[in-house]
Amino acid sequence: MNSFSIVLTGQSQSVTKERWMNLMLAFSIFALGFEAGGGVTWEQPFGKDIEDFSGTLSWCAEAGIRDILPGIGFDLGMRRFGVEREIEVDSVAHLMRWEGYFYDGSAVFESWPYLKGPLGVRFRAGGFYSPWRMLDNGQVVVIPSTDTLSDTLYMEEKDFGVLLGGSLMFRPLPFLILDLGINHRQIFSLDASKYGDEDEDERFMEAYLGARFRFR
Repeated sequence: MNSFSIVLTGQSQSVTKERWMNLMLAFSIFALGFEAGGGVTWEQPFGKDIEDFSGTLSWCAEAGIRDILPGIGFDLGMRRFGVEREIEVDSVAHLMRWEGYFYDGSAVFESWPYLKGPLGVRFRAGGFYSPWRMLDNGQVVVIPSTDTLSDTLYMEEKDFGVLLGGSLMFRPLPFLILDLGINHRQIFSLDASKYGDEDEDERFMEAYLGARFRFR
């Protein structure tokens, strides 16, 4: 085989490989599903620091990609949360409120590629970033300091955590999914120097009801 034939053969193989890659990419994009929606949430707090707080109704929004592999996808979401407790100090009523956001990133698994029908289940596992603050009658709580020369410290942080959850899904229409589920969240205590060595991780049990639209 002369050099000219070798060059032509190499070019042909390169073109064929490129065509296969383009075909596989087009197929994967065509097979992907996209979802977006929102709903209402209820966060029930657990843990030493917030076990006496009560949950409140709030909202959530999320968007995701489905069927990266059959049944496997990825979600990005945002949830607003707030838990409250009423106390009395020197005969003055105080409403303590711990509020913030959960910005989620999680891998999800859905049963529908394997089990047909309008009902399905979904499981998720991932992590989140949570900016939060503690309020006393609407004002950010000041942390007492024994050092009069130090800057004023406030009870507000930006922490990270992990989540694990599942939901029951109902699909009355091809493009509409109704979702009822729970998530367990754990926020890591990352600033013992500010809150003391006895500060512990906080936990939430989250219930949510949502509606999502699927596009494919």
